Amino acid sequence: MNYGSVTNVYVNANVEAYSYGAGGVVGFLDNSSMTATLNRTNLNYTMLLDAAVTAPSKAGGLIGDIATEIYRDQSFYYNNYVDADVTSENTSTGSLIIGGRPDENSYITNTYVYKFSKLNGNYVYATNDNINDKQYLIRTDLNNQSTFSSKIGLGTTYWNYAPLSDGKYPKIKDSYLYKPELQTGVDLPTDPEIAELNALSIGDENDNNVNGTGANTNNLAEENRISTQSIESLPSVSVYPVSVNEINIDFSSIPEQTCFTYYVNGEEKETIDLEQKTYTFKYNYQDTLKIKLTNGTDEETITINPDDARSEASLIENNNAYLLGTNLYINGELQQGEYVNVCDGYALNSNGQMLDIATKQLSDGATETSLENTTKPIHTYNYKENNIEVYGTYSTINDNIKSQIYNVRNGQLSAISNYVDMKVDNSIIDNYNDKEYQTILTSNGELIDLKERLQYPDNFLSSNIKQIVQNADTEKAEMMVLYNTGKAIVFNYVTGNVIYENDEKADEGLVSYLTRSFSNIWSDCEDRGQEYAKGKELEEKLAKLPVEEAMQENNKTENSSSNETSTIRNNNSNTLANVNADTNSTVNNNVSNTIVDSNYITVYNADTGEYEVYSEDEILNGEDENPVSETEKIKENGLEGVYGYDTKEETKPQANGAVIVIAIIAVAIIALVFLRKVIVKNNKKEKNK
Repeated sequence: MNYGSVTNVYVNANVEAYSYGAGGVVGFLDNSSMTATLNRTNLNYTMLLDAAVTAPSKAGGLIGDIATEIYRDQSFYYNNYVDADVTSENTSTGSLIIGGRPDENSYITNTYVYKFSKLNGNYVYATNDNINDKQYLIRTDLNNQSTFSSKIGLGTTYWNYAPLSDGKYPKIKDSYLYKPELQTGVDLPTDPEIAELNALSIGDENDNNVNGTGANTNNLAEENRISTQSIESLPSVSVYPVSVNEINIDFSSIPEQTCFTYYVNGEEKETIDLEQKTYTFKYNYQDTLKIKLTNGTDEETITINPDDARSEASLIENNNAYLLGTNLYINGELQQGEYVNVCDGYALNSNGQMLDIATKQLSDGATETSLENTTKPIHTYNYKENNIEVYGTYSTINDNIKSQIYNVRNGQLSAISNYVDMKVDNSIIDNYNDKEYQTILTSNGELIDLKERLQYPDNFLSSNIKQIVQNADTEKAEMMVLYNTGKAIVFNYVTGNVIYENDEKADEGLVSYLTRSFSNIWSDCEDRGQEYAKGKELEEKLAKLPVEEAMQENNKTENSSSNETSTIRNNNSNTLANVNADTNSTVNNNVSNTIVDSNYITVYNADTGEYEVYSEDEILNGEDENPVSETEKIKENGLEGVYGYDTKEETKPQANGAVIVIAIIAVAIIALVFLRKVIVKNNKKEKNK
């Protein structure tokens, strides 16, 4: 690969080379002339699954060999996963990531490896492959969608996670495949049992007690705390800011007999029995915090650096603030001092003092990291006499844990599935001018409109985003976007009017941007828009005929005689035809009535790409962590015909040939314009010389 991208693919293959090297995804990466803007190569959202790579030398799981060291100033290789068996006759040039240069593995960022992949016949975790322990995943990790969508960072746009329930790896969604029936899937691996691990020979064949790094391996099972059946997974962890001087740590589950010890800058502080899903820490956003989890059998240490939790933007009323490095800007004005965090109207400086962004007054903040006695939610709402608390990965309603993320704004309840790929608390949720908005920032830094499309400013870039913030003042339909480049913009998402913008650039290569835009415009935006319209239509029908009433009518029909059945069915058909007609009229002409008064809410299902309708009563009063949607009830009770709800998969709209040609021509023209500018600029430089 000389330039271009390998993205959102998986490979299940055996690759064998008889000379030189081989890679599971890329054989040779020629990055010798790559810069931030020229000859760029990308390798991301890629998985090598149950594969084997063999070569005399330079055998690599992802990449066989590279021409020179990985480009440092910006990340182009990230969010990948490897489950493979790699063999290199030259043992110094073999790796699960980069065969020819294992020393460069750390620059393939946020990349994970199945712990029991093999390198030259040995389990990779027991060899010296320049892979951090935190990068290893085991079977119980792989059973969870969040491991792929959030931890590895594949997201939910292109990937279908339903195969996980059948013991298979995620697949590409059918809508992106020419022949989806050919995609049979790849089986998830099975962790080895303790006997196999104890018998493992590592390193020199004549010395089975010492591996390549000098570690004693007489009892690998004991050393790695492996259970007698297989390895039991500890809960995963999510870290996020909850205030300007506090962070929350969410645990995915609360296993029995599990505890954690936390360390601040390497110093052990306290051991706590894990008894709740969230713990709040006072945090100065300068310390390194470590959490060591153990259940007596397994043990895992999570390192939390300030960058892992930092918030860098705030928007309240007429005041916006953001960080550029350690510089704090309030409404575009640089403030004195060094700052380490900005959140909810306050900024925290390196001395541990809090600055009120509105008044610019200083007060005491956090000087040292410590566990707090009470847990603090991100948001708290009182909705219809119900207490709703929102955390990073879940919510509680009247102290009952709910898997969905709830939000209340302008008197309306909304929900986001916790399976949606979203940075914690990075969403715009509103109902305004008879429209319902729900826009999220993905872990990949892209904005996705799940409901109505926001009104963006001209030439707005919807990727490479670090953080988004919605104005806390519910009277202001405003949002702030902070890019990875330092660019900051505040605009009204109803009108598209820009309120504030700094001078930093937030662009990407024009060809890259347009290619990405053209490739996604039909498959993503149109599909979601159509599915959302279906969800709103079903919501309207349910408001007129709840599922319970439809089920009662069905039961009456089943218990009646054949003559009576015919009459009832005819009556039902007439009634439902009227309901459908009334609903279509309401959806088209008076959406505002449903937004304020409806007892149902529509939620995007990231796995299916559909919008499911939930009953507010089921959400607020039900005790289940995962409420059953009305959509699911309709399917389970065979009421699709009653509601005119189409459960058959439809062919996704495709761009026709003419549109594709126009897109290619447009990209070519802009590329030529861009090239001409570069040539003119270079000519001017030569003249000046």
